[in-house]
Amino acid sequence: MPWFAIRSLYLFGKKPGGINVFEERVVCFAAETADVAHAKAEQEAEEYAHDNEFVLHPEQSGYRQDGKPLIDGYEVWSELFEARLTLQEFYENRYSRYLYEPTT
Repeated sequence: MPWFAIRSLYLFGKKPGGINVFEERVVCFAAETADVAHAKAEQEAEEYAHDNEFVLHPEQSGYRQDGKPLIDGYEVWSELFEARLTLQEFYENRYSRYLYEPTT
């Protein structure tokens, strides 16, 4: 069964002085299709956000993994960022501003 790595973004918390902290997190899922992987990722991300009192951004991004099997639901990446931006502003700045658009 293929493996998919799915990225989610969370509003992790707020530092003194009003600086927001964001977490970018990538988790792997075994799934027959990308749609199934995203459904599993959405459920896992919602639980993670709820359990930690984080705010989950609704957009996720993923890709099919190459290579050997991994452990279902295994976190493979997590990084914290801070900015004086809202969750949506941070998302747009980090993920939408510099999108690669191949030429035709």
